[in-house]
Amino acid sequence: MVSVTTRIYLIAFHTSLAGMLWGLDTGSIGPITQMEQFSSSIGHLSSGILGIYVACILLSASLSSLCSGYIADLLSRKYGILTGGIVVLLGTIISASAKTFPVLICARLITGIGQGQSISVVTIYLCEISPREIRGTVATVLQLLITIGIALGYFVAYASSRIGGELAWRTPFILEASMATIFVSGMAFMPYSPRWLVQKGRTNEARAVLQKLRASSEFVEDELRLIKGSLEEQSQEDASYREIFQKRYIRRSTLSVFLMSFQMLCGIDAVLYYAPILFTQAGFTSDRAAFLASGVSGIINLICTIPAQLWVDKWGRRFPLIGGGISIATCFMAIGALYAIYGGKADGVVYLSGRGPQWAVIILIYMFVASFSWSWAVVIKIYACEIIPTRLRAKACAVQQLSNWLVNFTVALTAPLFLRASPSGPYFFFGSATLFTTAVCHFLMPETKGKSLEEIEDLFEMKPRVMP
Repeated sequence: MVSVTTRIYLIAFHTSLAGMLWGLDTGSIGPITQMEQFSSSIGHLSSGILGIYVACILLSASLSSLCSGYIADLLSRKYGILTGGIVVLLGTIISASAKTFPVLICARLITGIGQGQSISVVTIYLCEISPREIRGTVATVLQLLITIGIALGYFVAYASSRIGGELAWRTPFILEASMATIFVSGMAFMPYSPRWLVQKGRTNEARAVLQKLRASSEFVEDELRLIKGSLEEQSQEDASYREIFQKRYIRRSTLSVFLMSFQMLCGIDAVLYYAPILFTQAGFTSDRAAFLASGVSGIINLICTIPAQLWVDKWGRRFPLIGGGISIATCFMAIGALYAIYGGKADGVVYLSGRGPQWAVIILIYMFVASFSWSWAVVIKIYACEIIPTRLRAKACAVQQLSNWLVNFTVALTAPLFLRASPSGPYFFFGSATLFTTAVCHFLMPETKGKSLEEIEDLFEMKPRVMP
């Protein structure tokens, strides 16, 4: 007999395959575009065109994420994730079979639509099915599978680069399509969110779901009363995007959108998408060596996500964001200083002189990835989701994800040009943005550790909840 906790983690693992698909793309797209086989069949991409190709998935993802709130409220969290997975499957199949660059762009835009839909809803779903004691740990499964996907994507691309012909760069897309098929096939068997069911007046169904996901029937009835009480205190009209920023909710809404936006301004995706470029600038002269170094960063990303997976509900939310932010900023400020002192440009190419500074930059990049992985990568998404009331959560999280991906799109689009235009500028910019975000967390972010979603509402309302 499978225990309740095991059942929840199995559900979390399967729904988080949406994150693995995102990670596979993130880890493989940079190496794919650096393959000679890709250039031979599609053509060489300039820095500007490379940025457009890599970043366009984020543009379509950001737009679809805005619609995800409506779909998650209308069809359910479960089918919101499933429909996104079907679109991802279509996009990856087109990418794997594309013959021209315009078709690759279209395929990447289609994949982004599906990714924006599915990933935006997964965190909501995981937070709403989990008991308070393990909510943070369950929600981190999404980030864990993203990091597994990133590491796998790097090494699949590294291995496939040894294949002759077009199959070299098509193989990662074929793997993504296969994974999307598994993801879509299993989502039909996942339970509905009990909070969504109560919101739709299907209380008996919500009770049946909770009985399968909670340790005792006493806990089920208590949780149902809390959910009903929370929804009864809120307007029974359908949630609107305007309401998210009304006076009652503006503090938590603004904080969550800010955190999701500035998460990307720490520069993590400049590292993950363009790792081969970073390591080449830091002294790796071989493409294969740069690919391998990128793969190591993927492994570090994965390994350092595991402590957060285990201890996020013990650490709370403030410590990872403030401590991690200081560590992230320190790494990039140090890299910027090394490039300012030992770096330069020659014939339009950024270089770094001296083996000591080169190895220091490489180690600092790895430390940066490690610092992000155990802190901001995990906690920001959880915190931004759990501070929003149930009735507004789907639409608020859609706005959060929109802001996240728009900033991410800007970073991914401009990073190749920025990295090649200024040796130290990118690192000082991202480090400064991280320090600013850390200061905001220190002064404006209340702790939510160990509280139910309904109790977190009271934390922002500053009033006790009366049990109905």
